[in-house]
Amino acid sequence: MRWNRLLVIPAAAAAAVPLWSNRRFFTSKAMLLAAHALPNSARKHGLEVSIPIPKGSGWIRPTLHVDIGDALSEVLGYRMEATAFSHYGGFNLSKVHSDFVNPDSEYYQAWVGAYYVFDGEERKHYGFDDDGDLVTAEALDLVEADQRMALGDFACPNWFPDGRRLRLNGQMTTATIERSDGLWWRADGKVDTWSGYHRGKFPEGKLPHYWGSGVVPKDAPHPVENYHPLTLLGAVFLRYRPEWAATCGMFYVIPEYVDNNGELVTKGLGLKNECESILADVTFREGRPPW
Repeated sequence: MRWNRLLVIPAAAAAAVPLWSNRRFFTSKAMLLAAHALPNSARKHGLEVSIPIPKGSGWIRPTLHVDIGDALSEVLGYRMEATAFSHYGGFNLSKVHSDFVNPDSEYYQAWVGAYYVFDGEERKHYGFDDDGDLVTAEALDLVEADQRMALGDFACPNWFPDGRRLRLNGQMTTATIERSDGLWWRADGKVDTWSGYHRGKFPEGKLPHYWGSGVVPKDAPHPVENYHPLTLLGAVFLRYRPEWAATCGMFYVIPEYVDNNGELVTKGLGLKNECESILADVTFREGRPPW
């Protein structure tokens, strides 16, 4: 019996080593799963989204659920209920910070996900006019709301003079596409904004951000400055579902930017086909998640 007890000590120590060395990874997973338990408008309305993530890709595995109703209402000036479902770059091998905040990764500052925006007293069929045509400004406002929350969590101090976090770069193009679940409108374009990347931990940043993305070391040798400018390229897809009194949306954004060496960095554009493939398999449905 004594020998058995003695063997427990090295066995426990051996088990603790990988847990400790991967603590940021496990903390991130716990934070993402805990976020599922928070109230959101989609859950209240009994709706869910399935976003299949391909094996071997660099996205986080759990789907992050965030209520963006307050942020979207702030952008619009009237009350709307909305929920975002998303994936971003997961943890690299160091497990110190995720690839979302790792400029060496093609998943740097890349997002893919989906939305529900529910009818409110001030606005029905969000994203569409009374003739059923797409309102591109409202498609862009969804991304603005998301970026406001993300950059706010990162404690980014930058805003455009008009009080927005995004500025349209050029024109948006629109088209209709047919999917198995019906006809969708698609808007493609690019926006100027800022990266949430910063070295170290800032007191103004929110703890869930650091749990989910980790902390970039203060001496990280990345060729970019804190909160450097970047341009997001991507697409927003919208379809109104009257039986749910909700607009369903999908999106992806991938960045390009100029680094401190004056080089245009476009490696994130290599994710375009992967993002398009993921969105092609997104499913909006009734029901509640198992958590």
